[in-house]
Amino acid sequence: MNKRNNHILKSLMLLLVLLISLNAVANSTEKGWYTDYDKALAEAKKNKVPLLINFSGSDWCKPCIMLSETIFFTDVFRNYASDSLVLLNLDFPVNKKNQPEKDEMKRRDALAEKYNESGVFPSVILIDANEKVLGQTGYKKISPLAYISHLKSLLIGFKYEIADATPDKSELRETYTMMGARFEIVAIDRDTELAQKAINNAHSEIVRIEALISSWNENSQTYSINTNAGIKATEVDEELFRLIERALKVSKLSEGAFDISFASIDKLWKFDRTMTELPDSVYVAKSVSKINYKNVILNKENLTVYLKDKGMKIGFGAIGKGYAANCAKKIMTDLGIKDGIVNAGGDIIAWGNKVNGKPWKVGISNPTKQSKFVSFLQVNDMAVVTSGDYERYSIINGERYSHIIDPKTGYPSKGLVSVTIVCPDAELADALATTVFVMGEEKGLALINRMALIDCILINDKGDITTSDNLDLNFVDPNTTEQ
Repeated sequence: MNKRNNHILKSLMLLLVLLISLNAVANSTEKGWYTDYDKALAEAKKNKVPLLINFSGSDWCKPCIMLSETIFFTDVFRNYASDSLVLLNLDFPVNKKNQPEKDEMKRRDALAEKYNESGVFPSVILIDANEKVLGQTGYKKISPLAYISHLKSLLIGFKYEIADATPDKSELRETYTMMGARFEIVAIDRDTELAQKAINNAHSEIVRIEALISSWNENSQTYSINTNAGIKATEVDEELFRLIERALKVSKLSEGAFDISFASIDKLWKFDRTMTELPDSVYVAKSVSKINYKNVILNKENLTVYLKDKGMKIGFGAIGKGYAANCAKKIMTDLGIKDGIVNAGGDIIAWGNKVNGKPWKVGISNPTKQSKFVSFLQVNDMAVVTSGDYERYSIINGERYSHIIDPKTGYPSKGLVSVTIVCPDAELADALATTVFVMGEEKGLALINRMALIDCILINDKGDITTSDNLDLNFVDPNTTEQ
């Protein structure tokens, strides 16, 4: 069978799945699913059980189809739900032929604004008879029994509650340009003076860190380390020593995919889209000759740093903003700010909730359309850091070359266009985002899956999205542009 016939067969199979799914949605009431919110809520009140609302897109959202076919329409799930839940399916088809009447669509839009403001599809919301949200989840690649266990965990003691709005709290937000990037610092508290003090102190802390790790400031310890490369060791503060020590651990873990001595590279590449020819391969090879994290020698007793070869340099471009975000957060939380966010040029760490009491949401950008998102993540006391090739790149001989260079070869990394790391530590997330981008999809994913409390979202140059094993990623309406 030729490629054309294979393509036709795949298209027919997809169409068949869509038709089956549409038919299942159309007959969802027969399968125990309501399509009318008021009737479903009344039934939940009558039976004193939670109401499960499934926001789906039956003719455009593949995860929605998979959720229905592999979980919701199985006998195992139906048997569980018959005594434990009332089920409501709110479908949002794109094709006008599949849409209900306008009045019904308006009602569904209003419910989506109330319960699914992020526009995530599929989104599964659990509410009680008083319309209070008890839990929220989405599609998971697990068995029906495992999904039922997951739902039960959300309902135990109603621990997964979205807090009520707290209008007595105020949100203060300031933006700065530091470390060559745009920083945004947000503090939420009843005491606006305390919130402002926290932001001011966080700003001062980032300024201090920038001075500490700057490689161009002649008064910085980093500058002294670089200028004394191949000559002598430089004594440094314990803070800088520990930062370098942690960076070298990531270098060892990644076998050099992340390398703090990357600053040694010669500037042969320009990623302002003015470069029209590839640099000479001889010069490219020479440009990475000084890069070797194993030649960064640390002395713990004397707190000294020595670069073995002349011309070696260290830099913190792939870890510094994450470290600064961590430090800014600590300054703020030590002052008592329980809800806040630090966005260090895209390296985000968030804790607590938004001013309305709802969780912080971080959008994962679509690499081909940065104004739109492929997913949202709800985060609390978590960092989200993305490295992408869609902002700085050059097109040479019709091929795209990104600014993220493999320190072993001197050439831009290929295969991935976006890497997002999710973990509690912004510094580590910052380093791992670059690491995985350089390692590539297969090796990078394997690395993250070996690490506890760390997840990733990878988008390759074909547009395929892959996540680490433990990450529950929901997809969004393709028209969504805002968080």
